[in-house]
Amino acid sequence: MKRYKYQALVTLAQDASEASALSGSACRMVVRAEHPGTHQHKIFSALVSSSDGSDLRPGGHVVLTMRVLGDDVADYLHPGDHFDLWRGQDVGHGVVSRRLFV
Repeated sequence: MKRYKYQALVTLAQDASEASALSGSACRMVVRAEHPGTHQHKIFSALVSSSDGSDLRPGGHVVLTMRVLGDDVADYLHPGDHFDLWRGQDVGHGVVSRRLFV
């Protein structure tokens, strides 16, 4: 399985409970993305963290770093693409700002 790293601007859901919100420096979430050609949706496992170490609050906007796993992630996530975050419930939605190479 390949690993990809992205930076994204995310709007956190207003009604996200504390149990679903990010806690600590990083947490596991599901990224739901749409293929630009087929419009099919796919989910990917991701490790998500705040880029600047700030606390995440429901309804807030934040820049996140996402480490996403999957063989075809690059087919679904490009700069400018929209996605949803899920962790037991909808946690937020965002747009990829750039792919990070390490």
